[in-house]
Amino acid sequence: MKKYLLFLLLAGFFSSQFWGCISYSRTETDIYTISELDTTTQYLDKNAPGNRDNGIIYSSSRTVESHREMIQRDSTVTREYPNFIRLGLFESIGLIGSGSDFAAGMGMFGIFPDFDNFKTTYRGGTGKVFSGGLYRFGVGEWRLRWFRDSKDWTYGTSGLEIIMPDARTEYALVGIAPLYLRKRWFLREEIPYIAITGHIGISPWPLEKLSQYINLSASIDVGSIGGLNVRAYLGLAAGMNSKNSYQVQMSPVFNSSNPAKSVTSVFPYAGIGVSVLDFLNRVPETYREWKDHEHSSWDIGLMQLLLINSGGNSIYKTDSSSALLTGYILRIANASVALPLLDYRLYAGTSLINFIVLGNNEWGMGILPLRLGFWQTIIADELSVEPFIEYNYYPSEFIHLGGRLNFRVTEGINLGVALGYASGSTIGRFGTDMMRQLGEPLNFSRPYIGLSIGLFDRIFFPEHLRYFKNK
Repeated sequence: MKKYLLFLLLAGFFSSQFWGCISYSRTETDIYTISELDTTTQYLDKNAPGNRDNGIIYSSSRTVESHREMIQRDSTVTREYPNFIRLGLFESIGLIGSGSDFAAGMGMFGIFPDFDNFKTTYRGGTGKVFSGGLYRFGVGEWRLRWFRDSKDWTYGTSGLEIIMPDARTEYALVGIAPLYLRKRWFLREEIPYIAITGHIGISPWPLEKLSQYINLSASIDVGSIGGLNVRAYLGLAAGMNSKNSYQVQMSPVFNSSNPAKSVTSVFPYAGIGVSVLDFLNRVPETYREWKDHEHSSWDIGLMQLLLINSGGNSIYKTDSSSALLTGYILRIANASVALPLLDYRLYAGTSLINFIVLGNNEWGMGILPLRLGFWQTIIADELSVEPFIEYNYYPSEFIHLGGRLNFRVTEGINLGVALGYASGSTIGRFGTDMMRQLGEPLNFSRPYIGLSIGLFDRIFFPEHLRYFKNK
């Protein structure tokens, strides 16, 4: 398990370093000289006191004086536009047909594995549909102006890419910043977009700890709405791992009696994928200012953390004394997409990972839970409330009812107060490592109250959503 976590740490590190060097916005600045002209006209009558006939004999004594002034000042107008075609946090694909006798069983989208077998010593088995998985961390694409500026060509990369055909780690292909060319044919040019995409990827870097490979694939893409996308893939991957690569070194096959050796990995695959916090721009949208872009969700964010008190045994204390905090709720990669019901106040939402810990032995984990809620703005640009119901079906099964009062501090940070009730069970499907940290999971049913903070978590208001633009 720790070795798998090493991949996640590498993914986070290289993605943050990679995207830290790239700007996602393009700025255009115009400098103007503003000139203001002002003319003052005065009419002066110089007649002496008393009556005087200024008729035919005498000319008029009125005079006219005009003064013209010009004031000039510089003015700067800055406009910001998106500087990418695609920018995403995480994409995963459950692979079908890439392995048979050693199928890992990664589940739909590649993120529903059997956690009890999620370790490097596991060699897979038969009878599992999703034999492996493909994972990308930190995906980026930019416009490629080849072929006389032919439409919808892009070049791109990702911070880290892992193509795992089955449970045998020595056959997994791992690359840092692989190079990709993509061509899209849009079947639908309105949100949510539908496109057929061709992909040609290569990881040529001579890094003995990683892989050298080529990946040819085609996909049907639906998205992006709220940063959520669904894709169906067909592809062929071929590459090589040196005997010093991480994948070969982690394999339990190689030992003192069977020394490590280089491994060639070639496999076709089909797959169903999902990506979160993954945003796509068509070329015309790169010429539209950020402030004019259309949004479809009430909330999109990287992380929401709730510190809660459920009245149970606190995970922060080992004795039986009471504690102010007993647990926490953590959501990673959230989206709340507005539905065309109740004036678009009703929303459907999910998270990549939802982790709820009410106390010792009372915890559960959900992957892509189903959430239905109602969004109501109380004070424009500041305060909103959202009651919701959430169903977590894998790997834990529980129902989560709650409500949250949100206060937007900045565009990416918000605070809140939350009330809720969670009831369900976490039985099996987990390895011993997690059980040692949080206790052996049991059935749970508790209310809670807590404080929440959203980081890189943007709350939208009615004037931001595309449904209210023309109202």
